[in-house]
Amino acid sequence: MAASTSFSSFIYLLLVVAFMTLYLVSHSPSNLHTRSHRRTLPGKRIKVRAVHHDKKHHDPVAFDPIVADFERRKEDLAWEKQHFEDQYKKLGEQLQKNGGISHHEEPYRGEPLKILKNDQVDPHDVDPDYEDPEEYLNDEDQFNITERLTSLFPLIDINPRDDYVTSLELLEWHLVQGKKAMLHRSDREMESHDKNHDGLVSLEEYLPHVLGAEQAAGHNSTEFDDAGWYKQQFEVCDRDNDGLLNATEFNDFLHPDDSNNPRVRQWCRLEQIRTHDTNKDGKIGWEEFHHGLFDQLQDEQDYHHPKLAEQLEAEKLVQSKRKFAELDRNKDGYLTEDEIAPVMEKLRPGELYYAKQQSDYLLHEADENRDERLSLDEMLNHPYIFYSTAYDEDEFDPAIHDEFR
Repeated sequence: MAASTSFSSFIYLLLVVAFMTLYLVSHSPSNLHTRSHRRTLPGKRIKVRAVHHDKKHHDPVAFDPIVADFERRKEDLAWEKQHFEDQYKKLGEQLQKNGGISHHEEPYRGEPLKILKNDQVDPHDVDPDYEDPEEYLNDEDQFNITERLTSLFPLIDINPRDDYVTSLELLEWHLVQGKKAMLHRSDREMESHDKNHDGLVSLEEYLPHVLGAEQAAGHNSTEFDDAGWYKQQFEVCDRDNDGLLNATEFNDFLHPDDSNNPRVRQWCRLEQIRTHDTNKDGKIGWEEFHHGLFDQLQDEQDYHHPKLAEQLEAEKLVQSKRKFAELDRNKDGYLTEDEIAPVMEKLRPGELYYAKQQSDYLLHEADENRDERLSLDEMLNHPYIFYSTAYDEDEFDPAIHDEFR
């Protein structure tokens, strides 16, 4: 009887060990990697985007710093090509105007700009043998998305370190990536316009490259994109009033909506007032608000509802009056620059606004249990969400990341 009991216990112990072994193997990182990639990546290639950023368009920053670095390299090459094409075009125009004789300094002919000669991918190691970034990104042995998300997770989960990523932590992650890309562009522009290489840019160095020599000479007109308008913005960003912009001031000049300089932020608000102030009284009445600013404050989906146009307009009227009354703190029937401050993030979105959009999107798509935070398992279960900006649009369902477009 005792022997039978011992044998049964032994069999039970073997079953427990076998079950635990099976469990550990099925949840090992290598197996996670296999399941994840088999489910999400077959036939889909990661692309290095040609990123565009201007006053009317802002592409989302890549979630992975390695992908973002490759995108900056591609952007730099496109910028460099356009830069030299513009320079030689101006030279040709000067030669034609002067009968084949140039009286101006020839465009830059030397080696590429220093900012374009970056061989390092900070802070990650990339195999230098890969001349084609897309070859590297699509080689699973070199760039494994499951392993990348696993290594990035603790870099995001820092406030606090609790094995979960919150919306705020995602926002901070994207904000850092966005500001890094913004500063990179500013450094590139700084080197291009700083002709005497003193680390400073004057208005005289900058204007001819954006307006042309003749238009840059007239500093009187203050209309948008005229020389006088640039002069006003230049002076606002010049914190020490020395007539020159250092790297920080020049970044404020190029990206005023991301500046932490109170004077620059006030200038942005005044620009909004001036743009929509049709009767030029220095403030915004309700009619000016309703037919201008309010449209910028509306969510896009508000206008895709199957209702009659008259009903939509009536609802817009009610919402517009309600929003105007909310902003008009002193109830004088007008909005001043300080009263529109609460909605400036939406009127003139900067990196913080776009970082919040991206973090909200990722949390909404990957948060399986709706606890408003992401575990590593949830991220690994939805890897395509975090790399959606890097997939070829023709190969990836645009509905998954439509709000990024």
